[in-house]
Amino acid sequence: MIIEIKEYLIRIREAKHFLLHLVKWDIKFKFRGSRIGVLWTILQPLLLTMIIGSIFGFVLHQEMKEYAPYILSGLLVWDLISGSVIGNSYSFLQAEVYIKQHTHPAIIYPLRAALVSTATFLIAIISLLIWVAILYPQHIAVVLLSLPLTVCIYFMLSWPISIISSHINIRFRDYPYIMNLVMQIMWYFSPVFFKRDMFLNSRVLEMVFNLNPITQILNLVRCPMFDGCFASLATYVYVLLLVLCTLTIAWNVNKKCEKNLIFYF
Repeated sequence: MIIEIKEYLIRIREAKHFLLHLVKWDIKFKFRGSRIGVLWTILQPLLLTMIIGSIFGFVLHQEMKEYAPYILSGLLVWDLISGSVIGNSYSFLQAEVYIKQHTHPAIIYPLRAALVSTATFLIAIISLLIWVAILYPQHIAVVLLSLPLTVCIYFMLSWPISIISSHINIRFRDYPYIMNLVMQIMWYFSPVFFKRDMFLNSRVLEMVFNLNPITQILNLVRCPMFDGCFASLATYVYVLLLVLCTLTIAWNVNKKCEKNLIFYF
């Protein structure tokens, strides 16, 4: 199996120039015709943060100065995860012409989507870094030290999720609509804008909070930024095991389904 994976990775490396061309084209196309272009990647989550923060900050009696960056960090990571589950599921459908004409590994198309999602996340997180530098300047060194590893982990999570979702979507075209509903439900059971204290009123909700993978994924960003320390070892182990599981599932799904991919267009 190791030899098989190695050979497949060599095939991906041989297609790197084609892959990078697609990624660059996607990023340019994403902002084509926009007056402020890539700045929307920073402005959109900031504006959404202000709206959610104003409403829920008032309802939940949260101080805006601290609550707003908490929401922003949640939105940025949530966009990356939900984008991998839903948005990136179209990676094969969007690459129909290439798949029919080339023999590149099919896995490069979800990789293309995951790279664009991660690049977008890196641009968007600039706004959060500025906010933290102003509010918690003493934490900025830890943030900068932890961020490269965190981004790598997020990418290694986004890619296999994109592979799995792409294979499902090309076979079951109702997948995005169903997952939109599922992710909406998860949104309310995840600490995207709800703090931990809000889950302590019920033992069941507290258990859901602690076991929710979104909680641990968010801790990789929030602990350095708001607590000035790396996330706990348990959090890193949890998330890395999650990455390993999704990579294993993605490899097996792609191995089983790649040969028949062409028949679903």
